[in-house]
Amino acid sequence: MMCSMYCLLLLPCLSIFMGTTFTSGTWHLRSNCYPCYLRNSGYASIHTGSYRQDVDECQTHNGGCQQKCVNTPGSYHCECKPGFRLHIDSRSCIPVFSCSVANGGCEHDCVQVTVAHYQCRCRHNYQLKEDGKHCELTNPCSSRNGGCMHQCNNDGGLVRCSCHPGYKLSADGKSCEDINECLTGLAMCAHSCLNTRGSFHCGCSPGYELGADGKQCYRIEMEIINSCEINNGGCSHQCKHINAGPLCLCPQGFELDLDGKTCIDTDECTNGASCCQQECSNNPGGYECLCYPGYRLNPDGCGCDDVDECSLNNGGCEQLCENLIGSFQCSCSPGYRLDGDSKSCVAITNQVDPDQRPIVRSLPQVTLLRDEFAQFFDDDYDDEEAEARGEHTLSESFVCFGGSFGPDCTLTCDDCKNRGTCNDEEDGCVCQEGWTGLICNQTCPEGTFGQNCSLKCNCKNGATCDPITGKCRCPQGVSGEFCEEGCPKGYYGKTCKKKCNCASKGRCHRIHGACLCDPGLYGRYCHLACPKWTYGPGCSEECQCVPKNTLECDKKEGLCTCKPGFHGEHCQKKCDVGFYGIGCKSKCSCPHGVLCDHTHGKCQKQCPEGHQGDNCDQECPEGTFGLSCLKTCACGGAPCNHVSGMCICPAGKIGLDCAKDCPVGHWGAGCQEICPMCENDGSCNPATGECTCAPGYTGSLCKEICPAGWHGQGCQMRCACQNNGQCDPISGRCTCPPGWTGHNCRRACDAGYWGTDCLNPCNCSNSDGSCDSVTGQCICESGYIGLNCDQKCAEGWYGSDCRHPCQCDNGAVCDHVSGACTCAAGWRGTFCELPCPDGFYGTDCAIHCRCSNGAHCDHVTGSCTCLAGWTGTTCSQKCQENRYGNNCEETCNCFNGASCNHINGECMCSPGWTGITCRQACSDGYYGLNCVQQCICGNGGKCDHVMGRCSCQKGWTGLACEIECTPGTYGDGCLQNCTCQNGGVCERETGRCMCHAGWTGELCQTACPAGTFGVKCAERCNCRHGVSCNHITGMCDCSAGWRGKHCDKPCLPGSYGEKCVELCTCPHGTACNHITGECGCPPGFTGNGCDQTCIPGTYGLNCEKACQCPGEHQNCHPVTGECVCAPGYHGANCQLKCSNGLYGPNCEKRCMCKNGGHCEATTGMCHCPAGYVGSDCSTVCPSGRYGKGCAHICRCGPRSSCNHVTGECICPPGRTGQNCGHLCSRNYFGKDCKHRCTCKNGGMCNPVDGSCTCGLGWQGPTCEEGCPAGKYGAGCQMECSCQSNGTCDMVTGACHCLKGYYGTKCEHACPPGFHGDNCGELCTCENGATCDPVTGMCLCPAGFYGDKCEKGCEKGTYGDKCNRLCECEENAPCDSETGECICPPGRTGASCDLECRIDRFGPNCTFSCECSWNSQCNSMNGGCMCLNGFIGPTCREGGPPQLTSTLFQTLLYAKSQAQSGSSTRYLINASKQRP
Repeated sequence: MMCSMYCLLLLPCLSIFMGTTFTSGTWHLRSNCYPCYLRNSGYASIHTGSYRQDVDECQTHNGGCQQKCVNTPGSYHCECKPGFRLHIDSRSCIPVFSCSVANGGCEHDCVQVTVAHYQCRCRHNYQLKEDGKHCELTNPCSSRNGGCMHQCNNDGGLVRCSCHPGYKLSADGKSCEDINECLTGLAMCAHSCLNTRGSFHCGCSPGYELGADGKQCYRIEMEIINSCEINNGGCSHQCKHINAGPLCLCPQGFELDLDGKTCIDTDECTNGASCCQQECSNNPGGYECLCYPGYRLNPDGCGCDDVDECSLNNGGCEQLCENLIGSFQCSCSPGYRLDGDSKSCVAITNQVDPDQRPIVRSLPQVTLLRDEFAQFFDDDYDDEEAEARGEHTLSESFVCFGGSFGPDCTLTCDDCKNRGTCNDEEDGCVCQEGWTGLICNQTCPEGTFGQNCSLKCNCKNGATCDPITGKCRCPQGVSGEFCEEGCPKGYYGKTCKKKCNCASKGRCHRIHGACLCDPGLYGRYCHLACPKWTYGPGCSEECQCVPKNTLECDKKEGLCTCKPGFHGEHCQKKCDVGFYGIGCKSKCSCPHGVLCDHTHGKCQKQCPEGHQGDNCDQECPEGTFGLSCLKTCACGGAPCNHVSGMCICPAGKIGLDCAKDCPVGHWGAGCQEICPMCENDGSCNPATGECTCAPGYTGSLCKEICPAGWHGQGCQMRCACQNNGQCDPISGRCTCPPGWTGHNCRRACDAGYWGTDCLNPCNCSNSDGSCDSVTGQCICESGYIGLNCDQKCAEGWYGSDCRHPCQCDNGAVCDHVSGACTCAAGWRGTFCELPCPDGFYGTDCAIHCRCSNGAHCDHVTGSCTCLAGWTGTTCSQKCQENRYGNNCEETCNCFNGASCNHINGECMCSPGWTGITCRQACSDGYYGLNCVQQCICGNGGKCDHVMGRCSCQKGWTGLACEIECTPGTYGDGCLQNCTCQNGGVCERETGRCMCHAGWTGELCQTACPAGTFGVKCAERCNCRHGVSCNHITGMCDCSAGWRGKHCDKPCLPGSYGEKCVELCTCPHGTACNHITGECGCPPGFTGNGCDQTCIPGTYGLNCEKACQCPGEHQNCHPVTGECVCAPGYHGANCQLKCSNGLYGPNCEKRCMCKNGGHCEATTGMCHCPAGYVGSDCSTVCPSGRYGKGCAHICRCGPRSSCNHVTGECICPPGRTGQNCGHLCSRNYFGKDCKHRCTCKNGGMCNPVDGSCTCGLGWQGPTCEEGCPAGKYGAGCQMECSCQSNGTCDMVTGACHCLKGYYGTKCEHACPPGFHGDNCGELCTCENGATCDPVTGMCLCPAGFYGDKCEKGCEKGTYGDKCNRLCECEENAPCDSETGECICPPGRTGASCDLECRIDRFGPNCTFSCECSWNSQCNSMNGGCMCLNGFIGPTCREGGPPQLTSTLFQTLLYAKSQAQSGSSTRYLINASKQRP
């Protein structure tokens, strides 16, 4: 049924396609409809019943398939070769793994290795991820850990080494070295420290254990037997077991009596422990502060504030009331006087001067009324003294005079303490900040500070404040300006909800909960009181009390409580003579001269001098002598004889009273020893001789300064400096680095201060007022920089420290605080990186474009950018004639009658012309329209490119230039006649004469010059005796008497004369002269033709005479017989050889040899050196030969020559090597290949002259210029033919189409569904996003972003392009599409800004709590936190003890009292009784 409906819908379409060739679109219709409808698709109609013959669509244009077409019954389909797959158009084939599809999925570069395989490659400094497609920055730490010893950090591709805790980076920036925390003082161990690699360990002395912090040491308490179990150890109150037995303790306000067991009340009013400003009243276990009349108690319970009596019922005064400090005074209006009760007013009966007013005595500051302040005056009050300082008035009241003040007028301004000053009336003190009291001798009560202690402290968590500045002093574990950054006492953790597991609800560390013990306590839980003889925090201090004389050492402060009979700070002194008992306050009652026991005061027996005791058997104690041992030794602490008192001086002391030290440089008993040389102000101990070093020095001779971390006398004191503070080795005073202060440099600068000791105030604008505590650099708010934070971020930067570069593009304005972008007109997006969508422009892309004919609208101004061939405001008009292209700015560049396309400017050429601009005539051999007709001209003839008519080369003629010029004619059309003489032949092209042998000249009219002959007169005559040769044949024309080819032979015997044709007539045996024919030879000559001189040794007629020359080297003249020197010799006897350079007879000839050649002395013949030949050695060896006689052949490469002397090869430019057998190496040329080529872009360098032969697509002397637009190929001579603004490959001329076009000439637009270069990219958008058909840019739906819309919005963003910020509190995420907040556990509300109700919990407070009313429900996980002793999962089990009826009545009574306004508070403690 569905098939039928489908075909029914399809039938109208099929009727259209019947009888036509199907396109790709119709193929889908046919293939889908095939099962239903066969009548009109894929079958031919054959009227044989119901049978229809299949049509083979593959026979026509391969069915439209690119590679393989497969016919099927009634249809067909396309297939691809192996390594390819079918494209979306069902016709084209693309490689299975091809870079042409979405860049192969590669993030950077895609390289097509083979047709069917490709590889993704990354750019420099990147490496391929495991997916083989995406790239990531190369991690330099991946190889050998970047060279780092410990940790390697990748900082933008660079290595940054760091070390594990406990190590520091070495100077090389790679290796790590251990930090000796013990040596540097970083360990801060209480007792001993052991450094380890990368850490340290603290150790404790024997008897101590290491605390939870790993640094402090606490004394180990060995509780073997609890001595308090029996009778409470005899203590009246609290008992604590210690090693020595039971230790009785008293609650606050009580102190231990002398028996060490009983607790008696402590009188805080007398021992100075009270805080009372005026009066103090002691009571058991405490005290109470009272105020003088006229004052009321301050809420702090210590101070007293003045009461304004006049504010209540006018102070009881009938008329006028004046308030005074601590009192008040009544007075009356004019005409009245004060009555005896000092309050009422009575009319004055006596008339007085109306101008005279009654005198009213104003009491200065304090008025004391005797009847109200009797407690201030003892019974023995001196009336005379009062008379001297005051005057009794008004019912025995008195007023202080003369600058005195106080309750008894005994104080003056000189009594003002602590820099207090006198007030203007000089009747009271004006206190400095932090001080109060009548004479400024009392600090501000706790919780107050400032002038008159009138300001209230704001310190929290049990902190105290400085009475002067109000600055909070935080307890351990608490910090912040008001000590607000810390947990209340007894709690710890991030939210301070965890309870400390410390005794007495003590404080613990805010983070890890370790107990922080108060002074006097120690142990892991601070549950143990300090052992005996220890005190302070962690019991780390040793008491300085003398144990045998001490009852107790205070565990908090270390104060000593002495046994009876002893006193002093450390109980080191016995009672002075005449005193005994506790505190040595009791006086002895013994007779004069009799001592009493310093412990119980019992009188002792009178003994002989130097003795004491009941039986007088004890010598006087050390330091005393004489009768009853009452005399004190005057020996400066040295012992004396117990009888006589004579001093016994110790080592180092001399003199009668041992008061003198040994002289400088001496020591020992009697000062007999010599001291060593102590340095650095060290002194010699006169007793031991050892050097006593000054503070800061140590060593046997005090040479060494204290090691780092120690100071003081003997370098025994550990420095307390922290944070790299420098400790003075003498005083131990810390010099803090900038940013730290305090005595131990432990406290960082307060906010607003910086530098050394934090003395410099910050000077910052646009900030919270704080600055870098070290440098003072202001910590600016976001968007501000500068020394004082007074400058906005520079353009292009924003945020904290202005360190964030703005990401706004395209001229957008970047907010200097947040970095938010305000886009310029035409741009959109979070960073203004996107132009307006096509069809919109302007601010916020709100204006619709009005451009026609596919014109592009400028996203900024809205102006239309017309497509080529269109013009006008809205691009609705075609270009005018002779114009084309974008904005019709191009002028048609068509010539020779061609017409121009108004869109692309393409020229349509007339016959005979071709090329883009029709400026090129048809190429050789073609003519006519489109240059497709072939010429028939031969022998180099040219045909007319328009009509095809032949223009013959010179020397040819005929319709097709097939006929050669006849002899005697030449030139164009063979129309010119030749004029050559002497048989010269005329060249048919130019008419130039080609002469026969023996002739020369333009017309061959001149015979060869004398001495030459032959063709072009190039041959030289070789005739002897100066005769010439024939100019044609070169035959010599011999003179009379000579014959032979070269005229070098005389006439044969019997002949003579011209051509030797004359016959001699001389008698037989007589010589005939071969020239003249005369008979007989003249003297000196002989031979048949008289052509020879006499043989050596003969001369004269017929050579008949013998020479008579005696010398070896002498010859005689052939004619006269005269003796002459033979050639090569000279001198008187011809014994001397010719000198070099001379030759011939008598050495008269000078040698003519050149180039170092030397001549024979006899003949002058030259002997040439290597490289030269010739009669005078002037001829250099011909090319290719060298050496002696030029006999050696050069072995040099092509076009090379060799040195004619040595044969060394002389390479021409462009060649090198020993035999010049190598061309210059690449990029070098010229002589010896010393010059560097300058060819660029792959140009080939001529090794001879360095000239560049450019590759395809390049031009210029050095191939530095690419082909100009529209040109390509060799020499950039070819013109491109690309359309649609496509560019032409300057090498091959192939068109590179703009995105959206394809075709060999970019003449086709991309079909739907494709985009990008060559229409080869598919839309690769994800999550249902659509794709821009031109750019391929994905248009993401709300909630997605990224190049392929593959990324969901990051946390905190949502909406279109994820450019909207979630408005959720507590960093909660929101829905990426709608922005709806997704609340975490414990939060709810539209923006997760509400906490769950107490009965709800979980994400968005979805679940109901199941906890009982005795608990709190955890809003995040629903867990129950039980209260008031309840237990169980829902806190429904257990609970507090039940109240008895009696306690219940007491509770009701307490409640009623509280409701009646009483300030009394009741605390009911329930405790379980033992069964």
